[in-house]
Amino acid sequence: MMTLDEKVLEEARQARQQLVDLESQTAHARVDYHHAIKKLHAAGGSLREIAEVLELSHQRVHQIVEDQAGPGGPPTWPGRRWGHGRRRGGFRRLFLDDSAREVMAEAQKEAESLKHGYIGTEHLLLALLRRGTGRLDLGADVAREQIVERVGEGDQPWIGGTSPRAKRVLAHAVHEAMTAGREQVTPEDMLLAVADDPRGTGGEVLRALGVTPEQLRERLGR
Repeated sequence: MMTLDEKVLEEARQARQQLVDLESQTAHARVDYHHAIKKLHAAGGSLREIAEVLELSHQRVHQIVEDQAGPGGPPTWPGRRWGHGRRRGGFRRLFLDDSAREVMAEAQKEAESLKHGYIGTEHLLLALLRRGTGRLDLGADVAREQIVERVGEGDQPWIGGTSPRAKRVLAHAVHEAMTAGREQVTPEDMLLAVADDPRGTGGEVLRALGVTPEQLRERLGR
């Protein structure tokens, strides 16, 4: 039977504990770092300014501000097959209608074209504008320029899924549908949800181009 050298074993245990402590410190430091970046953005700092000062890519700052997942990729909502998810626990079954599912597919294409590894509110906006949702007198290319100015073009392969902020926007779209007495989410519900989000890039771009949530609701008869 093989025996372990007690002295070396103790050295290994001590080294392991040091590694665990360092990993814990790193995790806490990362949380503090991300929190500080979010505070800079909340205080009015632009993504571009923060990225330049901290020597980060615009894309990385955008991920941190919107609580997006790291290299492993953000989780999906409600699943990769858009519109086929179901809310459990007694909630009503709600689907994206055919047009809304097409918006999600187009939003993925927009994300891929910008080399972003996720679907964010900005990609939802581009897909909605290209479809003419809301009959807004806005060109998707103009909005895309605004997005690139704020976020930049990325260098990531397509990972999949939506950002947490985009998931919240989609959940708000569900609320819009329910409020209107419907069981299917439409592109109009999605556009209203994007516009209502005060911190998402999609909502920021809409407001920068002169479209407020109030104006949009009036246009859509909501």
